[in-house]
Amino acid sequence: MLPLGPNPIIHYVLSHLSSNGFHDIIIIVGYLKDQLMGYLGDGSRFGVRITYVVEPEGVAFGTAGSLKLAAHLLSETFLVVQSDTISEISLTEMVHFHSERGGEVSVSLTEVEDPSLYGVAVLGRREEIVKFLEKPAPGTALSNLASTGFYILEPDVVDYIEDEKWDFARDLFPYLMRVGEHLFGFASKSFWVDVGELKGYLRGVGWVLGKLDQDAPIDARAVGNSKPRVFVRGNVRMGQRVQISGPSWFDNDAVIGDDVKIQPGTVLEEDSQIRSGTYLDQTVTFRHTKIGSNCSVKSAIIGERATVGNNVTIDRAIIGQGCTLGDRAKILPGGRLWPNTRVEADATVDGIMAVPRDKSFYFDTGLGQYSGILASSIGEFLEALKIVPLESLEYHIGRRDFEKWTKDVLGSIQLADNIRTLRRSQSKGEELRHQLVDFVVEWAETVSSPQETSDQQKRPTWPLTTV
Repeated sequence: MLPLGPNPIIHYVLSHLSSNGFHDIIIIVGYLKDQLMGYLGDGSRFGVRITYVVEPEGVAFGTAGSLKLAAHLLSETFLVVQSDTISEISLTEMVHFHSERGGEVSVSLTEVEDPSLYGVAVLGRREEIVKFLEKPAPGTALSNLASTGFYILEPDVVDYIEDEKWDFARDLFPYLMRVGEHLFGFASKSFWVDVGELKGYLRGVGWVLGKLDQDAPIDARAVGNSKPRVFVRGNVRMGQRVQISGPSWFDNDAVIGDDVKIQPGTVLEEDSQIRSGTYLDQTVTFRHTKIGSNCSVKSAIIGERATVGNNVTIDRAIIGQGCTLGDRAKILPGGRLWPNTRVEADATVDGIMAVPRDKSFYFDTGLGQYSGILASSIGEFLEALKIVPLESLEYHIGRRDFEKWTKDVLGSIQLADNIRTLRRSQSKGEELRHQLVDFVVEWAETVSSPQETSDQQKRPTWPLTTV
């Protein structure tokens, strides 16, 4: 539901499916399901028919494991699509390819510069996949053909899924190949981007904005003399000496102060307020955002209701909803601020995920026995794990406190699952400390990276459609 200019991501996913002739859609929903279902309805305004399947709460499904929930609806050849992928890949041609090859699975592939970031396929005769590697080590990949997250499957493939936590690239595809089933790779050079991380999201925004000249909403209008053009919707107020360049999009009640300079690729969602002298470049501000005077914001996402003070610098960063940044704060490249986090004036954030004080983790050594150590960021949490007494680690893991905090505050089901597995292994002492640190380091590196995340690290909503 994140906006890509005038519409949320799912709008462009369903529009792509509809334009390729896919009209019967099954969507497996979990997180924020009511918001998604309320927006999409029955799908009629997209020219499709939607059936919803709801993930039960408290169960962590993998990307392939979730198909089990819809197994009773999958009696024909079907297409799986990630809901955070924007593409111009011809799905119609992919269907013809799958039919001609006669295999159990066809995987859409695209050439990438760094194969180590993706699931990579090695093709043999007739484009059959002879090897599938998930995130091969840098310099070791035998191919630069990466999976795009479009899969055509025969219905009996679902029977091979043995665990609800199974993922396509990590579990299902290698298993199918071991048992002798045939998988084929449909290579395409068409536009494709994973918008599930900052760099890809901004690239997806650029793709949408670049099409506004031909596909602007009916209630939008062009302003200024920029080419590509700048489009606005509703009442947008601009001060004096404002410089704007397109393609860009400004929504209703956006307010732009005097001497503001806005570069291409910028989106101001509803009721965004940009004060005088501020510079925005390839930046998306969500609804009800306030950015102060003389700020510099480049390649960034500013979450809903965030407030940015004066003379703030933000570069290649994500600011969560409800955050408050004090005057002269600096958010360095790779910075990630958790929702409702406050950054004090003159502070610098360097690649950590901060959390609000009331969501901090307090380390105890027993019931009511505070150790004097708390964590208000992922960096502080990691450092605390290295130094707190062992009885504190054993106390909290036994009570499932680490699992609850990483899931509810950090929002990582994957990290919570890893910690749950560690708890069940009954590790103790320094071994427990070492494994906890390793899990957190691996996760922190993933979420702080500006690169694409892999198949199993996402919790997508899955649109499925019969072929």
